[in-house]
Amino acid sequence: MSAWRRKALELFPDLRSDIEDPDSSVMGLFFDLLPRCCDAHERDDSEELKKIYSFADWCASQKAKELWNAAGVGFYEHLADSAKTFDAIPLWVRKQVFEDIAGLLEERVGIERVAELRRRYR
Repeated sequence: MSAWRRKALELFPDLRSDIEDPDSSVMGLFFDLLPRCCDAHERDDSEELKKIYSFADWCASQKAKELWNAAGVGFYEHLADSAKTFDAIPLWVRKQVFEDIAGLLEERVGIERVAELRRRYR
């Protein structure tokens, strides 16, 4: 079993069948985690948010392009789709990861809005 599947199972045992499906991908998992993240923000469920953001951070920190790319384009850039998740980026996303994905965010919301987030990291 791949490292990302082991990590995902550790954090999201309720998604076991999807994670263990040989046709599933880490990108597909992020598409499942994104609405879950939005819901957790709405409920202020910090435990669920810790799991989701820690998995994204772990993927973003890996050398395999499949993992860091999926985290960037399948999860982080879509945090800009909701005001609540976008505003929470400095609270949940490490500064280095933010800098890595800033270009993706700029494409979605513009340079000025990303500059506002960047100031919040200082």
